[in-house]
Amino acid sequence: MRQMSQKERLDAMLDRPIPKKKVGIVHLEMVKESRRLYGTSRFRTPEEAAEMVMPMFERAHREMVLVMTMDSKLEIQAAEIAAVGGLNYCYIDMKEIFKLAILNNSAYIICVHNHPSGDVSPSLDDDKITKRMWNAGQILGIGLIDHIIVGESGYYSYKEEGRMPEETEQSNEYKDGLMEKTPVRPSLLQMQKEDKNDSVNECR
Repeated sequence: MRQMSQKERLDAMLDRPIPKKKVGIVHLEMVKESRRLYGTSRFRTPEEAAEMVMPMFERAHREMVLVMTMDSKLEIQAAEIAAVGGLNYCYIDMKEIFKLAILNNSAYIICVHNHPSGDVSPSLDDDKITKRMWNAGQILGIGLIDHIIVGESGYYSYKEEGRMPEETEQSNEYKDGLMEKTPVRPSLLQMQKEDKNDSVNECR
């Protein structure tokens, strides 16, 4: 019996009828579960952010990751528990970290997780996760303002300690409490004008 060539096998596969398949139609919907009064102004320091969320971790005996989304004025929009892990480790999926921010059309996020042991010193895994969240945020256009660890001994802020992967103007203002100038991203029109000007200068 003659063996079919690769081209003949591909042609035979294409000629086979494809059975009908049901495709699910879905939509995403945000539901506000509750509201919490945190103040009338935006966060000025990592300490203010930590103080707001610490009550949510008081009775937690496992590691949890909370994400706060912020608009372009650094005002809180929403907060969500994005992941729950074990006693000393929590798997963090980048899709879950940024899902709320994407649905909420947010400009920035602050990520907070707890150490049930009470020691807020960051681990090597914490450092790696911070870098991953930063990189993912750069791709999505959603800035990671800070990664905060909370516990019985207090809190640890990567921004406050100067350990964020890259320092930015808006996050420096958050760190130093200088919020007089609102960080604004350049519009698409401004970026196009700058690119056009650069092209003209290159031609000269």
